[in-house]
Amino acid sequence: MTVPSMLTRRSEPADPTRGLWNELRGNRRAQAGLLVIAVLAAGYGFALLRGATARIEAGYQHDAQTLARIATIEKERDWPARGAASSALLAALDQRLWLAESEGIAQANLQEWIAGVGREIGLPVFDIRIEAAAPKNLPPGLRQITATITAQPSETAVIALLERLQQAPHLTVVARLHVRQQPSPMLELVLVGYARITGAAQGDSK
Repeated sequence: MTVPSMLTRRSEPADPTRGLWNELRGNRRAQAGLLVIAVLAAGYGFALLRGATARIEAGYQHDAQTLARIATIEKERDWPARGAASSALLAALDQRLWLAESEGIAQANLQEWIAGVGREIGLPVFDIRIEAAAPKNLPPGLRQITATITAQPSETAVIALLERLQQAPHLTVVARLHVRQQPSPMLELVLVGYARITGAAQGDSK
């Protein structure tokens, strides 16, 4: 072998890609494996693309629905009437609040009213527990008054009590009603009323 031929062989770069291609051309199993890998990669990419497209479409539909609602609301012209109706309802509810100079007086007023109703309808052997609270969602000066009533009920007395509560001049809501028959008849009724404290010392409970 001459020196020029040796230099020429050394100067020729190795081509691994060409060798791999030649091997694949002659190996059917390798070709099939490569085809499977390509199909899986293409399917995975298509799934990712479809998921991204679905998310974009969902976001677009949500934005379109929001814009449609805003456009519908903007076209409405009865907002002054709605505002007047809301103000009238608020004023009516305000007129039904219990009025008291302190929390203690508000509790006493509700207890006295319940006791009077109980005597009038003949509700036997009943007990009244009154609590006052100032929830954060209430405006200043308003108190939530809760009355828990336990009694030995009769059917006519319970019906009469509920009718009187429905006709009550002050805002009083039935929060819980439980009637037990065994081992002895017992009624437990939880009423919630709201009072406006008009006195200077609104934070006092007495």
